Amino acid sequence: MRVLAHIPHPLMRISITSWNEKFQLRFELDRFEQVFKIGQDEVSSLEAVKQMGVDMAESVLIRFVSMRESYNQTNTP
Repeated sequence: MRVLAHIPHPLMRISITSWNEKFQLRFELDRFEQVFKIGQDEVSSLEAVKQMGVDMAESVLIRFVSMRESYNQTNTP
């Protein structure tokens, strides 16, 4: 797996990797991670994947909030 690009974001680390003929669009925030696998034949270019990352960032961030809430609810004594 090799890192192809990073997408700037003030809260999350967003990176694009390539592995096994797929792009992996990876969002990371604290201890949580979301990865979207996109076949290289499904998009026209790396720039298209970057744009997907930018377009998805807000909904991914909202999902991170939900993930944290679920984690906190199940991880309290």
